[in-house]
This record gives sequence, structure tokens and C-alpha cells, in this order.
Amino acid sequence: MQTLELVRRKYNPLSHYVTITIVFIAFAFSIEWQTIVLVALVIATIFSPKRKIIYRGFMKFVLPLLLIGFVINGIFFPGRIVFSIGPLHFRDQGLLFAAGVGVRLSLIVISISYYFSRVKSEVISEYLASRGADRRLIYIFLLSVAMVHLMRDKLQKIYMAQSARGLDTTRSVFTRARYLLPMLVPLSYSYLSESLDRGIALRAANFSDRNSAGSSAVVPLMEIEADKSGLILGRIILAAAVVIWIAGLIL
Repeated sequence: MQTLELVRRKYNPLSHYVTITIVFIAFAFSIEWQTIVLVALVIATIFSPKRKIIYRGFMKFVLPLLLIGFVINGIFFPGRIVFSIGPLHFRDQGLLFAAGVGVRLSLIVISISYYFSRVKSEVISEYLASRGADRRLIYIFLLSVAMVHLMRDKLQKIYMAQSARGLDTTRSVFTRARYLLPMLVPLSYSYLSESLDRGIALRAANFSDRNSAGSSAVVPLMEIEADKSGLILGRIILAAAVVIWIAGLIL
């Protein structure tokens, strides 16, 4: 009996090691180091062919939250008044706190968005499985990624339908939010029903079983060829960041 040939995919582990390193820097390093890394990250991603995908979610959701954080923290934190807009006084401690949170959040969101723009979710899951990761973790990862794509696609279809009815959904973020709020409940129910079908399919393939990684019943979807040079370089970058962090604590 002739067996089907597995799909071969190349995977460079350097991508996820760089992302892990940036997330580590976002939590462990000082604001000065974080700012330098953020500038380098923005320069590296702004010229990427997939920059629209990388910054779409950041511009729509994260950036408005950061601006709101600057306003709220700048007004209500104590400290010296830096500037005023009418009756509102913005203080230095609040602005510094908001800047720290903004730089840290920007590092995490942009680095993770850049990673997922370069690597497909099925490649990630198969690579994790080949490295011996718990299949239950991969099971949750696949359902989570499916939720993001499903919600995004459904929202785009709903906005297109509303535009066809004559509603202007492109004016501002607040306009989109007003149209979105009444649809949150039906969207959530729709996702739950579809994710249940996805979960049943994965369980039918014995994918979520703890001991399924070494089971012959699990048929791999593709063969992952990892780049060894990227793996070594990625580990060196992560180790260097940890060494710099420990040296900073000692000195």
C-alpha cells in the first residue's frame, strides 16, 4: 500500500528565540534598554513586506489604550506638573509610568505580531510536537489561534454587510465599537459552537492526549525541517540577554 508523502516545511527557530528574548527584555530590563530595543524592532519591522499585518492590531487596539493610559496616569498620578491642557494637569510620575508600560506593551505586541506574520500556526504546532511538547498545550494553542482568525473574519464580514446597508463604519474607533457591542454575545456563541467542532476533530485524531506524542495513532501532518544554525544563534541571543541581565543585577 502506497503511503502519502508528508508535506515538508522549513522552520527557523531563530524567530521564536528572538521573540522570547524581546519578551524577556520587556519584563527584566530597564526602560532605557527597552527603548533601544523597541526602536530597533520598529526599524526592522517597518520595512517588512507584512508590516500592515504586524501593525494592524497594534494601531487599532493597543495604541488607543496607550494614549488613554497616558491621559489617565498623567492626570491622577502625583508629582511635578509638566504641562497643562485647560483644567487638566499632567504630572511627571504619571507620564513616566505610562511611558514604561507603553514601551513594555509595544515590545511584546509588535514582536509577537512579527513572529506570527512570518510563521504559520500549523508549522508552529507541528514543530512543538516534534520537539516533544505536551499535545494538550498544542491543542489549546490551535484553538486559541483559530479563535483570533475566526473572530477577525466574522467582524470583517459584518462590517462589510453594514457598509452595504448604508452604515458608515469607517469614521472612528468609537463608531466601530458602537456597532460591535451588540454583536459580542452572538459572536461569542458562534465561536464556541465552531470551536467545539474543531475540538472534537482534534480529539478524534488523538491530538489532545497527554501520551499521544509517541503514539503510532497520531499521524503527523507535515515534516518540519529545523534550521540548526538558526537554533544555535537563537539560543546564543537568549543566553546573552540573560547574562547581561544578571551582570546588571550584580554590578
